[in-house]
Amino acid sequence: MSLFALFVEALSSIVREGRRIAPMAAGIAWGVAAVFVLVAVGRGFESTQRATLAALGDSFMLLRVNRATTSRGDVRSNQFVRLDSEDMQLARAGSPAVAELSPKAANWFVQVYRDGQRTRLSAIGVDPEYADICHIPLAPGSRWIDSNDIDQELPVCVLGYGAVEDLFGDEPWYGRQIEMVFQRNAADDTITRRLTVVGALVDEELAGDEIYTSNRRVVFLPFTTWERMSPEGFQFFVVRPVSPGLRDEALAELRTALARRHGFDPANKNTLIPYYDAIARGQRIESVFGALRVFLGAVGSLIMLLGAVGVANVVLMSVAARTYEFGLRRALGCKRRWIFVQVFLEAALVCVLSGGLGFALGMLGVEAMGSIDLPEGFASPRIELGAALLPGVLLLAVSLGAALWPAARAARTSVVQALHGGKL
Repeated sequence: MSLFALFVEALSSIVREGRRIAPMAAGIAWGVAAVFVLVAVGRGFESTQRATLAALGDSFMLLRVNRATTSRGDVRSNQFVRLDSEDMQLARAGSPAVAELSPKAANWFVQVYRDGQRTRLSAIGVDPEYADICHIPLAPGSRWIDSNDIDQELPVCVLGYGAVEDLFGDEPWYGRQIEMVFQRNAADDTITRRLTVVGALVDEELAGDEIYTSNRRVVFLPFTTWERMSPEGFQFFVVRPVSPGLRDEALAELRTALARRHGFDPANKNTLIPYYDAIARGQRIESVFGALRVFLGAVGSLIMLLGAVGVANVVLMSVAARTYEFGLRRALGCKRRWIFVQVFLEAALVCVLSGGLGFALGMLGVEAMGSIDLPEGFASPRIELGAALLPGVLLLAVSLGAALWPAARAARTSVVQALHGGKL
């Protein structure tokens, strides 16, 4: 008997046994589709969270120094510490676990003018290292703040993407000037400074507009330029440890380096507060999605187990109902191995066809979910064929393994027992 004849015979048997096989096939298809959708939802959400983190920078911390006045960790009762350039020098010198450091000196919501256009932006004074610590996506034709700008206190600036829209719209911005009003020690102590735009940022943010991390409505200045216009000092700075594993060591070194000058306890962790911690956030993402992968593995294992039980049960029932047929085939000269191949081929065809149907249903489900407008924070499912095919292939392998036993029982039944309708 040829393999083609066996294939045709297996298809004929599947059609004859359709009512018995249909529930098993539906179960396999549903299992494959369910795992496919779960994997796509998990991958989509994970990729969005990682992209959101990468849009800001994935290995830095935004820090603020306090003079802690409570032992209970209530940061609202802490006193702000105003920093200056000398603090940054002390922090660099006393923190070998810190790879790079930059002030993030801010004046929030200052008035900015340009040819009749007016808006409010946050003026941020930074060092050139800021672009190496955080993700700064510059528009074509831009340049970032450099050491020459710092040394000469040049009146240059780099605009956030929202600031460009407010002040220039679709007009050219490079080399143009803006005017910024700084409020100094008192309400009537203001200074207006004219700045030349040398760079602009493009919009790559995926999270909401958050005042401490968003680059939407900011204007970056050389720190020395900012410091001359804001003599009261600043509260925030950014750091990147030598490696993520040295995060805690870097924080301890920074507390020690700044404690003596500002008179706070370096052992009190509330004196140096991460306002935004990309390292810890990345670790949480890895932990959450690691647990999700374990959960999906458990769900997939359960579906595979149920599929294997269903295949073994249905194939065994089919073989038991065809005992006389197999006995007659044996009596007419059919070899044991051909009976084994036919029974196994029937199970394989059902598994492949139902698995393919489940794969198609899963893809349709993912496409349907992707067309829905989801709230902010909810990610659209993401199809990754490698990750999605793996559960289906495993389910197919387990199901075919479950069909081996009924096929072997059918093949080893004696002719006399089969013709008498005996049990397999």
